[in-house]
Amino acid sequence: MGHEDFRNLSPSALKVLLVLGYQYNGKNNGDLSATHKMMQDWGGMAEATLSKALRELQECNLITKTRTNYKGRDGARCALYALTWAPIDECPGKMLEVHPTIAAPRKLSGG
Repeated sequence: MGHEDFRNLSPSALKVLLVLGYQYNGKNNGDLSATHKMMQDWGGMAEATLSKALRELQECNLITKTRTNYKGRDGARCALYALTWAPIDECPGKMLEVHPTIAAPRKLSGG
């Protein structure tokens, strides 16, 4: 929390980061989501605001997208994300577009 990338987040991005972090159990990094419907349980958030917050978190390198959302005739799936300060886990059956990592993609120590 001491890193300037965290401290400079907009309130919406901070809220989305908390939602993603709440889901992380130590072995599912890469299978974290923040959908408009999920955000309703956290006080609500407009879809455009959610999209902007997710983009901000990615630009600050606090999260990385591990799967792109998809809507088609055969169904839909939401985008998935990983926290960048933890290794990306293997998430069987989630069709992640990134490979698991041994080390975290990013270190957040210092400023």
